[in-house]
Formats: sequence, C-alpha cells, structure tokens
Amino acid sequence: MTPQRLLILVGLPLGVLISFLSPAWTAYDEFTHFARVVDMANGQLEPAITPSGTGSFIPAAHREATSQIIIDHGEGRPPWSMISVRALMDHSPDGRMIFVDTRPTTASTPVGYLPATLGAVIPVAVDAPGVIVLWAGRLASLGVYLALSYWAVRTARAFRWSLAAAALIPLNLALASSVSPDGLTIAAVLIAVATWSRVEAGENLNWGALLTSTFLLALAKPPYFLVLALFPLSWILNRSQGRRRAALAAAGALTVGLATSLARSSENYRATTTTLIQEINYQPAVQRDRLIGDLPGFLWATVDTWITEFRHYIQGWYRQLGFWEADLPGAVPWILSAVTLVALATLDGQDLRRLRGVRRVLMGGGVALLVVAIYAAAYIYFTDRIDYAHIGMQMARYSGPLAVLAILAWTPRALGLISGRLDNRLAAGLLGIAPAIAVCASVATWLWTGAGTPL
Repeated sequence: MTPQRLLILVGLPLGVLISFLSPAWTAYDEFTHFARVVDMANGQLEPAITPSGTGSFIPAAHREATSQIIIDHGEGRPPWSMISVRALMDHSPDGRMIFVDTRPTTASTPVGYLPATLGAVIPVAVDAPGVIVLWAGRLASLGVYLALSYWAVRTARAFRWSLAAAALIPLNLALASSVSPDGLTIAAVLIAVATWSRVEAGENLNWGALLTSTFLLALAKPPYFLVLALFPLSWILNRSQGRRRAALAAAGALTVGLATSLARSSENYRATTTTLIQEINYQPAVQRDRLIGDLPGFLWATVDTWITEFRHYIQGWYRQLGFWEADLPGAVPWILSAVTLVALATLDGQDLRRLRGVRRVLMGGGVALLVVAIYAAAYIYFTDRIDYAHIGMQMARYSGPLAVLAILAWTPRALGLISGRLDNRLAAGLLGIAPAIAVCASVATWLWTGAGTPL
C-alpha cells in the first residue's frame, strides 16, 4: 500500500458521500460561496459593483430552495427526507434574479473558486435546480482536491504518509467536498510542502515546477501563502543553487500573495456574512484599530484561546463537518487523533526523526505565527466585539490547512518508541479507518438523526 493509493481508496468514497449527503448549503459559508460560483459560471469572475452593493446576481429559485432546509431543520426532520429532496428539485430557475452580498468571497481570488465553477458551468447553462448545481460544484471541487493532493503525495521526497493523512482529516475532506475555495487552499499547502521536501532532498527543480507550486498557493486563500517562507529559510540554512532558485520563486509568490491580499482587503472591503437565514455585517477598520491599540493583550488572548479551546478544535476536525455536528462521543476524536499520530510515527518515523534542530524549531515557530495571523484576520474581518471572546470560533476550520506542518513540527518524539512495535500495514489501515469512522458518523447524522445545531 502506498500513501497516494490510500489517499484515493479512502478519500474518494468518503468525499463522494460528503458531497451528496451533506445537507444542501450547510457546509461552512457555502451559500455565499455558491452564489460566487454561480456568478462565475455565468462569466462574472468578480462580484459586481452595483447600486445594491458589491455582490452577485443569482436565480431567485436558488435562494428559495434554502427555505426547505430551514423548514426541515426547524421541524426536526432529517435533512434528506423525501419531502426535502422533492422540494429542492422543484426549484428550477424561472428568470427571476436576486442580489446576494458576496463581499467576503473577494478575499480570495477567482482561482480558489475555479474547481467548483468548472463543475457548475453546464448545470448553470441549462438552468438546472440549485441542488444539482451544488452537487456538480462539490464533486468538481473534490476531484481537483484529490488530484492535486495525489500529485503532492506522489512527488514528495519525505513525509508522504503525513501529507496523505493531512489530506484525509475529516474536516479537510469535508471542506474539499463543498463549494468553497478551502479545498484548493489545503491542496496548495500540501503541494508547497511536497515541493519543499524535494528541495530539501537536493533536487534542482526547474522554474516551471517551482512557479506552479508556489504561485498556486499565493493565489489561493490568504494568509496561507506565508507557508512559502519555508523556501527562503531552506536556502539560508543551506545555500545551494537549487535552494536559491526555489527561494527566489517563493519570494516572488510571497510578494504576489501579500500584494493580492492587501488589494483585496482594502477600505472598500466591508466584511459581511450571508448565512442561510441572515446577513451579518462587521467593521474591519474599527477592529483593526482596536487590535493595533492592544497588541500585547491580543497576543496573550491568542495563546490563551489556543490552550483553552484546543479541545474544541480536535472535536471540530472529526465531528463538525459543516453546520451539523456528528453524534460521536467526545473521547472518539482524541482516540482517532492519537491513533493517527502513532501510525504516522511508524510510517514516516525516519523522516520525522531527520527533521530536527533549527529546521524543526523554525517550522514549529512558523506554524505558531500563522495561527496568530489567522486569529488576527478572524478578529478584524469576522468579529464585531471589543474583546477577544470570539476569535477562536472557526479555528478548527482555519487551522485545517496547517495540519501537515503541525504534524511535522509538533509530533512528540516519544511516539517513536511506541510506533516501533506497529506493523506498517496495520499503521496504514489505521490511517484509513480514522477518517472513515468520523465521516460515517456524520453521514448517519445527516440521514437519520436530524440535528439541533442552529443554522
């Protein structure tokens, strides 16, 4: 069993289950992303600036279809009842259009939405019901995610099992099986880490490979392009010609990523969240000034929040695959996480032991700084409070793309003593079983048990 084969054998069926059985438009912020994708499928790459504001025009039938989800939820019915399915299929576009505020999606370039858009083009062109457009977009996103992740795992020179395991984290897989830019972002991080492993192994990669792997991440969702700092650090620690070329490519991509992020988060950007049932507006300029005026307090808040809320992040990676929470005992995510780390210590043990000293310290510190940057972005753009009580609410989702780096830098070395007793085939099997348990629990929730989580 190879890690890339495990990725496909496990990721494909689980991803398809999530794509079809995750209740319509209930992945994280999926309706807003969906509106952007429908707009792009009609040829509008960026939200339009109109007298109504900045946003997208989509068929009114797509918005009306969400009311059935809300009704079923309010009455305690499972989301995929026959009543719900028939109602969703009855909502076909009829020429009426509505405006949806999609300003939050402008933080990402159109690149992040291309996979879902490719899937949505034909259904949108033939005026298919919104749920058909949604399923097509989800499947296309999943396909691109698995293809890019496969490439990352196959081409990496180290940490191949860790890359595959990160791609199969249930929440990451769920994000990749939804209409959003998150799947492409996670895959782009995996490709960047895989390319870095090749540079570290002494490969002299050509400009095409370097620019493709670095600029894909630069044009994905910010601020994850900061991961590209691995390449300049690699060159500083060992100044070979191949590392210099990689550092230059990464520096260019970092510049593009930073410039793009600043341009797309200008004063003209006023964050708003359009959920299934409401629109929530924020004040980024006000929040930014508050943060700058209290940097020590904010830094302490991030440390305190990570420590106190980490248990919720672990639960989120395995139980919260969208707005509905799977009915799993709280101990199960911890057990699955421990099993995964022990398996990786067996399968990638040699590579993990080689990553030590300055490289490991810098990688671990870099992940920590990225976490702080994500907390800062969450506070500025998606919080409307003076205090820091809400900065960690979405951190399970936002930390997902960093999982592979956290595994490499933060896995306790003591696990190597336990892992030596584990058979490689058993370890590989455990990596596949862990996400399967979590996804199947979510599927059961979506199909039969209903949910009490507010939309």
